[in-house]
Amino acid sequence: MKDPIFQRLLQLHPKFSDLSLGRINQLLKKIGFNEKKIPKVIHIAGTNGKGSTAAILKSILNQHGYSTHVYTTPHLVDFNERIQLNSKNISNKKLLEYLRYCEKKNDGKLITFFEITTAAAFKAFQDHQADFLILEVGLGGRFDATNILKLPKFAAVTPISLDHQDFLGNSLNKIAFEKLGILNQKSINFINKQKPSVMNFIHSELKRRGLRAKFFGESWKIKANAYLSNNIKIDLSYLNLQGKHQKINAGLAIHVAQHILQNKFDLPQTQKALTHCQWPGRMQSITKGFLFQKLKNFKDITLDGFHNIDGMNMLIQNLPTNRKILICSFLNNKKYTQMLTKLSEHFQKIIVVQMNEENSITKKDLPANLKLIFCSSLKNSVKTINQYSNSLTSIYFGGSLYFIGEFLKLNQSK
Repeated sequence: MKDPIFQRLLQLHPKFSDLSLGRINQLLKKIGFNEKKIPKVIHIAGTNGKGSTAAILKSILNQHGYSTHVYTTPHLVDFNERIQLNSKNISNKKLLEYLRYCEKKNDGKLITFFEITTAAAFKAFQDHQADFLILEVGLGGRFDATNILKLPKFAAVTPISLDHQDFLGNSLNKIAFEKLGILNQKSINFINKQKPSVMNFIHSELKRRGLRAKFFGESWKIKANAYLSNNIKIDLSYLNLQGKHQKINAGLAIHVAQHILQNKFDLPQTQKALTHCQWPGRMQSITKGFLFQKLKNFKDITLDGFHNIDGMNMLIQNLPTNRKILICSFLNNKKYTQMLTKLSEHFQKIIVVQMNEENSITKKDLPANLKLIFCSSLKNSVKTINQYSNSLTSIYFGGSLYFIGEFLKLNQSK
C-alpha cells in the first residue's frame, strides 16, 4: 500500500536517534493505550529465527482453537504484513486510521518510524479482541519499542549472532545483553539453542539478575528429527518450513506452546499445525508466478532471506549437491564482502543485483577478487540468469529481506 503518511512519519525520525523508551511511552499515554486491554503477550527477541518461531507458534495456537494477533518486522511486500489482527493482515482502511490517529496525537514531535508504527499497532491490538499477542522485537530488546509492556508475559530468545553492531554493540555478549532485556521477574522465559559462549553468558547474566528460564538442551531437545520434552515426542518431519535450523525454531515454539496450553496441549493438533505453517521468504520453494515462468527451465527456484553471517551459514548447510546459481543483494552496511566470499565457494555462479533501496550495494561495492556478475535491477537480471538455464541447475534468490520483497512483488506481477 502506498500513502503519503509513510513519508510523513519517516520525516519525524530524530537526526540522532538514541535507543530509549521515552518517546513511545509519551505517545502511548496520548493515544490512551491500556496494556491491560491487550491479549496475553508472547515476546520474541533474538537475531535469527524470530519470525519463523512466531509463525510456528501462531499456527500451533490457531490449530488449538485460540485467536492470535501478531506483530513482526520487516514486511516483504506490504506494510500490512507487520500487523495481523486475528491472524489476518490489517486492512488498508484500519491501518491508515491508526497511523493517522497516532500522527495527530504525536503532534509533530520527533519519533522514530518504528516507534510510531508500533504505537499504532498497540492501539489496534487494544481495540480488537484475541487470546494472544505474538510480539516480535524490532531491534535488540532492552530499549526496543515493543519492550514498553510491563505485565506478566511469555518471553523467548532465539539464536543470537552478530548483527546491528552499530546499535547493539560489537560483541556477542553485548548483543546478548540487549536481547535479554525483554526478560523480567514477571515473565516466563525460554532460551533457544545458542553458541556455547553466548549460552555461558546468558546463564551468568540471568543468575546476576535473579531470573530463571527454560533452556534448550535442558527443558527440551531436538534429536533424530524429533522434539523431545519429558514424555512428549513430536516428529518434526511434519514441519512445512525447510532447513535444519527450522527444526530448532520449531522446538522453541512447541515448548512455549506447551507451557501456554498446559493440559490442553494436543499432539495430533500440534503436528497438524506444523504441516500448515507458512513463513514466506525463508527457504521458500517458488512454483508459480511471473518470475517462475520466466525462469522455468531451471531445476528449481528457492527464495531465502539471510541478513547476517549465521543466516548465510544456515542456507549453506541446506544446499543440495547439484549445480547452483545464486542471485543476491545486500544492504551496504552488512558484511557483504565476507558473505560473498564464502558463498563463492558453494555456488557455480553468483549474480549480484542492485535493489531499489537507497543503501543497496552497487557495482562499485563488489570485491574485485571475486568473479561476480552485476545487474542493475532484478527485472534486468532475468535475461542474464537465463544464460545459465539448465534442467539440472538450481537457482537461489537470497540475501537482504528487502531483496526478497522485491522478488515477491515482481513475481506477483503480470
